Amino acid sequence: MGLKIKIYRALTGTTIRNFVQRVDNFCAENLPTFRKKIFFPLKAWAKSALLKFSMTRGKSSEQALKPWKVFSRENFSPLVSVIVPNFNHEPFLRERLQTIYAQTYKNFEVILLDDASTDLSREILREFQNLHADKTRVIFNEKNSGSVFNQWRKGLEAAHGDLIWIAESDDFSAENFLAELVSAFADDAIQLAFCRTDFFQDGQTIFTTEQYLADLPAFDWKKKFAVTAADFVAQGFAIKNIIPNVSSVLFRRPKNIRAEIAELWQQMKLCGDWAFYLDIIKGGCVYYSPHATNFYRVHKNSTSLAIQREPRYFHEHELIAEFVAKNYRVPAEIHEAHFQKLEEHFFGYYGGKNSEELEKLFDMEKILSVERKPNILMSVFSLTIGGGETFPLTLANELSRKGFAVTVLDFQMADDLPEVRRKLDATVPLVKLNNTDGLATIVEQFKIDVIHTHHGAVDEVTSYVVENIPELRHVVTLHGMYEATDEDYLKKILERVKKSVNAFVYIAEKNLTPFKRNNFGNEKIFHKIGNGLDLETINPVPRAELNIPADSFVACVVSRAIAPKGWQAAIEAVKLANKNSRRRIDLILVGAGEMYDKLKDHVDEFVHMVGFKSNVRDYLATADVGLLPSEYAGESFPLLIIDSFFSGRPVVSSNLGEVPAMVEDAGIVFDLVNGKVPIHTLAEILCTLANDPIAYEKIRSRVADVAEKFSIDSVAEKYIAIYQNAP
Repeated sequence: MGLKIKIYRALTGTTIRNFVQRVDNFCAENLPTFRKKIFFPLKAWAKSALLKFSMTRGKSSEQALKPWKVFSRENFSPLVSVIVPNFNHEPFLRERLQTIYAQTYKNFEVILLDDASTDLSREILREFQNLHADKTRVIFNEKNSGSVFNQWRKGLEAAHGDLIWIAESDDFSAENFLAELVSAFADDAIQLAFCRTDFFQDGQTIFTTEQYLADLPAFDWKKKFAVTAADFVAQGFAIKNIIPNVSSVLFRRPKNIRAEIAELWQQMKLCGDWAFYLDIIKGGCVYYSPHATNFYRVHKNSTSLAIQREPRYFHEHELIAEFVAKNYRVPAEIHEAHFQKLEEHFFGYYGGKNSEELEKLFDMEKILSVERKPNILMSVFSLTIGGGETFPLTLANELSRKGFAVTVLDFQMADDLPEVRRKLDATVPLVKLNNTDGLATIVEQFKIDVIHTHHGAVDEVTSYVVENIPELRHVVTLHGMYEATDEDYLKKILERVKKSVNAFVYIAEKNLTPFKRNNFGNEKIFHKIGNGLDLETINPVPRAELNIPADSFVACVVSRAIAPKGWQAAIEAVKLANKNSRRRIDLILVGAGEMYDKLKDHVDEFVHMVGFKSNVRDYLATADVGLLPSEYAGESFPLLIIDSFFSGRPVVSSNLGEVPAMVEDAGIVFDLVNGKVPIHTLAEILCTLANDPIAYEKIRSRVADVAEKFSIDSVAEKYIAIYQNAP
């Protein structure tokens, strides 16, 4: 055991705790009134003071808990899926369901689950379904699933809402529960919100949130607050399950339950909810309100109370501590405080005899040796069109799926587009930076280990913060901006990032040109990684909707509608190709910008300008080829090529950046002439593919094999290695 822990235990030691236990036993037998009115409050005060000392010693005032200011939004009314998992709770169901349907917030659906009850539960559930048929579904198991967590999963898979409320069938709630908590989720950083709880038994309140959490000094449970998950865990959620009942919680709907959590659920009877909360809040913020109440019904002979007398109770806590150590930056003293809480239970309710026995069930050495995943801040210029803006969102989604605490930071250096925002999973926390001076505070509050930036302007701003925090790592991905920027501005950026960047990732060899030209040096920090994208469900847009004949040969361009992206050249090439083609050739142009505005009312019938679309693969799948007639000098690793391949379509592209290596033999690459698209060459290529099925099939048949190398899963693994190993 580490020296730090040994010293700490000597100070707080078992000798003192054993003495307190003997006093408690004596008072229980001889002075019960004194024990209840004086000894218990004094003991609670001492525990709180000791915990506060253990959590705050060595901290400066600057390290005190900083509240998160929740962003608000008018007319925010997301759909809430209320999941009611029931098993033999007939006596409590009516009260439970009445308090759900009586909620003052009305935009919700209800999913009533029954796990093969043997009482009259199903009759009651069907009754409420009939009364509220417009917003209620029932799902009944014919065989018991064996675990409440299996029912949670079933409910989550059936849910349509943006937010989830798992309302356990034997609890009930105040009618303002949803109204009080939903508004917090207008802030894209909030991942979970919860309210106060009254512990209820035989019609009486036997315990309250304020009493249950009185030993956690960092939080004022009488006031609303929001904090980062990093602070929430480090200030108490690593010590005890602050959220004693899932009915008090609202959270964003996860697309699926991660395999790691599903495995923990199989091992846990009591702490599975705690593990789930710890997982879904990573990288985000938590909100609390005392202005709504959840009523948690405590049963005298409940399974949870029985488990607390078993060794597995302590093993489950060990699994929680390991999960915390793996995913959160908390000091050893916090794990020791967790041990202390267990020690009280061990000597009291469990009836243990010595701490050595507990240490076998809760192995501190193993917990402290767990390797922690880094906390990642994925920073973007803005939520707008462009590979350097959308690829970070795709990478953030994948890192989150892999269990990393990742927070996306939007610098808002250009107007955000709602369609681009939707590319980021709602369960990946998003923070908007209104003032670059606030970056250092965000790094501190979210306990960031790695900042990953994707644009020169963001790289530069970030360098000032990283320079002053030696343990903070800075990773930059080069998307082509450096070689396309003004030379004077380039030198300014290079001078800054040289002081901060631990690793540059380049996606094309030409990304290195500005660094070589300016004698940047330090070649060891440069790593080549291509871009990757997610697989998506594709629903091709019917050609009839676009007024395209079914038998046409169709090319599709997806890009920003700026002149260097070659929209005008594409139109001219298709127009020329149609003059020589036996088969009609149509062109779909997807994107927004100056060229869209300029051309939209002045194109031939075979040109179809659809504006910006987030579902670009649906349009590419409608076409026969993806077309990239780009003249843009900064083109490095065009995402259109990956989107086209993932849509099952080959590519015709100008020769820029890494295009030849990307396309291989699943397309045709042509050279620019004096930096311009050769119209006659492109027209000839399109005409050949339109009229020669063998030539077209030759490149189309290679698409699936070439597409495999663009999996975001393998790309993310390469980035993870850099995050963990960058000096």
